[in-house]
Amino acid sequence: MKRLITLLLGAALLCGAVSPASAATIEAKGEWAFDFSWTDGMNYRSADNGGDSEDDFAAHQRLRTQIDIIASESLRGVVFLEMGTTTWGQEDGALGADGKSVKVRRSYIDWTVPNTELKVRMGLQGMDLPGATFGASPILSDEDVAALVLSYTVSENVGLTAFWARPYDTSAGETADSNSFDEVDVFGLTAPVTLDGVSVTPYLVYASVGKDADGSGDRYNTDSWDTFVDGMQSLGQRTGMTGDDTTANHAWWGGVALELSLFDPFAVKMDATYGRKDADEDYATREGWLVSAMVEYKMEAATPGVFAWYGSGEDDDIDNGSERMPSISPNAWAPTSFGFPGSSFNQDGQFALNGAGLWGIGVQVADISFVENLSHLVRVAYMRGTNDADLVKHTSGLADELAPASGAVFLTDKDSAWEVNFDHTYQIYENLTFILEMGYIRLDLDEDVWGAAGEDLSAAKKLTFNLVYEF
Repeated sequence: MKRLITLLLGAALLCGAVSPASAATIEAKGEWAFDFSWTDGMNYRSADNGGDSEDDFAAHQRLRTQIDIIASESLRGVVFLEMGTTTWGQEDGALGADGKSVKVRRSYIDWTVPNTELKVRMGLQGMDLPGATFGASPILSDEDVAALVLSYTVSENVGLTAFWARPYDTSAGETADSNSFDEVDVFGLTAPVTLDGVSVTPYLVYASVGKDADGSGDRYNTDSWDTFVDGMQSLGQRTGMTGDDTTANHAWWGGVALELSLFDPFAVKMDATYGRKDADEDYATREGWLVSAMVEYKMEAATPGVFAWYGSGEDDDIDNGSERMPSISPNAWAPTSFGFPGSSFNQDGQFALNGAGLWGIGVQVADISFVENLSHLVRVAYMRGTNDADLVKHTSGLADELAPASGAVFLTDKDSAWEVNFDHTYQIYENLTFILEMGYIRLDLDEDVWGAAGEDLSAAKKLTFNLVYEF
């Protein structure tokens, strides 16, 4: 009898432990993505200009799984796991791979304050600022960050969203080195307004960047930090000018995203953004603006469109600060699918991350479809710098500093580039998609500005096969 009672008590404890979990609904979704890409000539300014030192072919894969643990309509938790991006033959994609690339990309809870319309999201989450023209913000887009987000429905047509994000805290947990200037904090407010045929979202963003904030090292994503620094620093800071004693830089942005469908089948998308980063010394300041627009016409078998953007550029004086708009992490602002990060596999852009210091114009025909489940996109874009060529010509060493091997090409008003995209999508099954992307970039650098770096540049070319299984 004693053994029977013990077993019953154990079963009761087990049921009690399980019952809270059983009250929740578990849902999973995600994707497997495979990428086989051939690229050539991306190292525009490398010593051999995309020659034998450059690997032309690479294969990648990635698994993303989101698990929703739903307690009710007012409460749920989300875990977003990612395996990859894994390069075949490298590290955990090599022989004997042991899955070291498994990571938690997002982990947050959603809950609604009782008896209100106030929704709260807290934890590591995806974050985007408004962006209409190219579906993403030129300031912050498609980024994962620890944040607290509050959303409130004012009326059927008006909403408010406020957030606080902490991208970096250098000395968290290290009391010996902690100080009040080692964090980066970002605050924002958006107010989306949706009416019949009109959607407009004004927004304000403020960032505090401590002088001791440092996102490099083993505890941080160094690629993310490098992008952040490149988007916030002035050219004077980048070239090693010293003397600025600012303890915490204050940066702010204001903008509006607008979408019009009143004139269907015409659709109009527009964005306007201004940003500034202050500093004690003029050479360390940075401010600028960026506008963009796209007009599309929806047809039965295709959607032709024209798009353009203009971003303010550097003047001829490095001592008075930078005139390009600062940014935090624009990972998805993509007028094209090769030069910018618009590939279906989220490949890094080979030209720029946003339109700061550039103007461009392009035409495209999207959603071309004459065969069921098969669609095409054709795009041609012309780009030119808005940065004063005299700045590079008359500043010693600046040409070498602004000549990276790939990734972010600094164009002056004497430099230009052409890009052509020819992309195809075939829906094999409802959940399985095959994507073929072809890209071409021809860069023309003025030899009077860049010297030998502007000579005999080869064109960049891309051929990518992607297979995506969504579940």
